[in-house]
Amino acid sequence: MKDRAVLHGDVLIVEDMMIIAMEAEDILRDAGATECHVASSVAVALEILDHKDLSFALLDVNLGIEVSEPVAQRLLTRRIPFVVASGYGDNNSAYPALSSAPSITKPYTMGQLHTAIGSAFAKAGRGD
Repeated sequence: MKDRAVLHGDVLIVEDMMIIAMEAEDILRDAGATECHVASSVAVALEILDHKDLSFALLDVNLGIEVSEPVAQRLLTRRIPFVVASGYGDNNSAYPALSSAPSITKPYTMGQLHTAIGSAFAKAGRGD
């Protein structure tokens, strides 16, 4: 596919529903990700961010009893492009870091995620 967003290296998936995380991993690997690190909580995601050199992240907004805003803040600080995914059509305006990124609504298609990845890299000023 010529219009496919191209990833490389390690990526982070922050998602509390395993089946959705597995589907996202398939899409991100198809887009070129070498390794997908999955976190179902903010603490695990931040731990991965502290120990891995990531090129991209896909964040679910709601992770059960917490929201992924702290992860988005860390990604912005490190200038790592990310996309926000939500199953509720959430208005993320209460979360500045989350609302700063391209967003998609779950369930999303491969094409929608690829388009959002391209937007995330363009927004970050990176042509990766």
